[in-house]
Amino acid sequence: MPQEGNTRVMEQFDTLDVSAVLNLESALVRDGASRQVLPAAVPLIRDCKMKAKEKYQSDVWLEIEHLNKVIVQEDPRSSSVAPCGTTTSAVAQCETDPVENILDQNLKIKFYISSGSVSPSSHSGDEADPVKIVDSAHLPVHTPTIKRKEYHSSILFPTKNKSHQFFLTSFTVPTKCHQCTSLMVGLIRQGCACDACGFSCHTTCVEKAPRACPVPSQQKRGTLCVDVQEGMGTAYEGHVWIPKKAGMKKGWQRALAIVCDFKLFLYNMEEEKGSKPNVVVSQVIDMRDGAFSVSSVWPSDFIPVRRKEMSRMFKVTASQLSAPSNRYSVPILADSENDKCEWVGVLSDLHRMLRKSHSRDRSVYVLKEAYDSSLPLIKTTQTAAIIDHKRIALGNEEGLFVVHVTIDEIIRVGDMKKIYQIELIPHGQMVAVISGRSHHVQLFPMLALDGRKTDIHKLAETKGCHTMTSGTVCQGAHTCLCVARKSQVFCYELFQSKKISHRKFKELQIPANVQWMAIFSEQLCVGFQSGFLRYPLRREGSPYRMLHSHDPTLSFIAHQPVDALCAIEISSIEYLLCFKSIGIYTDSRGLRSRPIELMWPATPTYCRYNAPYLSVYSENAVDIFDVNSMEWIQTVPLKKVRPLNSEGSLNILLSETIRLIYFTNKMTYGDELVFPETSDSHQKQMVRHLHSKRRYSFRVPRGKERLPIGL
Repeated sequence: MPQEGNTRVMEQFDTLDVSAVLNLESALVRDGASRQVLPAAVPLIRDCKMKAKEKYQSDVWLEIEHLNKVIVQEDPRSSSVAPCGTTTSAVAQCETDPVENILDQNLKIKFYISSGSVSPSSHSGDEADPVKIVDSAHLPVHTPTIKRKEYHSSILFPTKNKSHQFFLTSFTVPTKCHQCTSLMVGLIRQGCACDACGFSCHTTCVEKAPRACPVPSQQKRGTLCVDVQEGMGTAYEGHVWIPKKAGMKKGWQRALAIVCDFKLFLYNMEEEKGSKPNVVVSQVIDMRDGAFSVSSVWPSDFIPVRRKEMSRMFKVTASQLSAPSNRYSVPILADSENDKCEWVGVLSDLHRMLRKSHSRDRSVYVLKEAYDSSLPLIKTTQTAAIIDHKRIALGNEEGLFVVHVTIDEIIRVGDMKKIYQIELIPHGQMVAVISGRSHHVQLFPMLALDGRKTDIHKLAETKGCHTMTSGTVCQGAHTCLCVARKSQVFCYELFQSKKISHRKFKELQIPANVQWMAIFSEQLCVGFQSGFLRYPLRREGSPYRMLHSHDPTLSFIAHQPVDALCAIEISSIEYLLCFKSIGIYTDSRGLRSRPIELMWPATPTYCRYNAPYLSVYSENAVDIFDVNSMEWIQTVPLKKVRPLNSEGSLNILLSETIRLIYFTNKMTYGDELVFPETSDSHQKQMVRHLHSKRRYSFRVPRGKERLPIGL
């Protein structure tokens, strides 16, 4: 009996030894797998020691954001939830607390996570591993990193299967997504690329991409593939010739043409052999345009071209202005006659396919000529404003003029010259202008726009200013005017009884020269190089950073200085910050509110906002975006067009014939302006009234006794 007992004890020890050995073996297997993953990261760590630190900060930041969402979802007391997992009470606190207090709150959350009190995820093992964006934005090209991770308490472990190592990349040439085959449009950070296999895709296509790395050949999509229902994908591409900037008479420019998402993209190329196309789009023609067509070129088209080139040429036509010409054509030269036939066939078939699928025209604006181009005032116009549906104010080198578009009457306001900006202040019944060689701000009552003689109030200390904005504070009780001079901003409260007066109540020092500013929600928003700040106007206090310095996904803006174009208040808790290279959505704390960024097809020069549409001006076009859905909905193919007012509705077209262009919104009932019939006959002239030196008529002179007066 004792021997049997000893035998059983020995068998139990043997069983324990076997289980211990198995545990050790499985641990060694896991260790070996982890050792296989590490060598790939060693060179990167050696090249840039800061990258590991940034990744760690990013992982913690993602856990913070995830924990915020979990807390909001699990808290039954939070009756109303704001976007991005932020409660309304938290938002209100962020509005009252400066940025430094928010940082203290986030540090407390970090400590809460590191203590292991709450698991950052309730992720089940049966679900697919999530793909997350981790930003290491200090790197010049590969900025954020996307990695798959498994959550276990607050520790992150790599997956056993080999997966993609995605880096958010700034491509320098036009690149198509390997998942949806559409172009990754943008100037920087256009999409993601796997560091191991080179698989490239949009950030929105990362979750749809095949998990295996490298991607098996049977799962790869062809470079030419179109989803007819969604209208996404690339249908055709090749090299063509387009006219040079100076015109066809100066010769042809080599270009890469890509038919993608039912748009024709044209990218300029250098003349040297082996040169690559520029990532900036030269021209975009939308096939959803109602006037779109493609056809061969014939002698009757009167296009100045050699006879040898006629057989290789075709033209693409789209809508432009409703008057005096409603269409424009882009002549394109193919390398051979066969190539031309293929291009015409592909574009025609796709357009026919679009019409059969009843794909709607998403365009918002229709372009109209606001006034006769023969009016001499238009040629030197620098700024403009819409007073009402029958009158517009024009500021040029000669002064400020009010044009009554329905009766062709013109009134000169005051004796000011060189008007650079017009700011209508309807709440205070005033008008502010920046004028003169010294760039002073001058104020006068709106009654002066009717031709009445009034006093002009000058703000003496605004000498040398370059921009201004107006608004109301204290729930509309007070009128405020803010004027920027280099890096200084003067804030005035305006009063009007018998005479206009002002009181300076605040002077702000901006970190850099002011590039843009506006007043919304009783705060002054100021844009400067690589940043935006919101200053409270009603009270004293620290400004709110609209780009949080501790959000690693936004640090690339500071490392790559870029001009600020404008900021848009999407809601009380979300803003769109438009820089010259990209558009970023942030919340009221200055943290990223949307993972996707707004991409510009070409380098912008101006941005104008007329809710909910953002107009982005570049050298060859105006691109229209819906700021809520982030859709690129329209391209206005106008070269050398510049906005004249803050909404972008009045524009000047600096072509051979300078025109005043109005963007009519098709979605609104009735026009903001009543349009007269326009002509290019140049028979109308400005004629001064006999009984007034400030009133003119724009008409065909009757008789020789009334001589036209040129300005």
